[in-house]
Amino acid sequence: MSDRVSIEAAPHIRVMLGTELVAESTHGYVVHEQGLADRYYVPTADVKADLAPGTGAGHCPWKGEWKHLDVTIGGKKIANGAWTYVESKPVTAPTKDMIAFYDTKFTVTA
Repeated sequence: MSDRVSIEAAPHIRVMLGTELVAESTHGYVVHEQGLADRYYVPTADVKADLAPGTGAGHCPWKGEWKHLDVTIGGKKIANGAWTYVESKPVTAPTKDMIAFYDTKFTVTA
């Protein structure tokens, strides 16, 4: 754990786009970062949507290297609708290669 970021197992995460189930997991994590809303990460195997490389990538000094993903479900493509950390810092190592969805584009509940 760091002073800025902490992580814990999330008992249940559900991601929806309207009435479409995008992801559901009992093997995910919630990341708490000072000054930001909680973010929920699910294993790729629990994602029902198609994922493809999106536009944009970057570096977070507390969590690591990330890249955007396009999400397609039910014939709808949500550009840069999710992200994944391809390189993680030790505090967030369990979320490496997991998927987080923007709560401005999807309904994420836990």
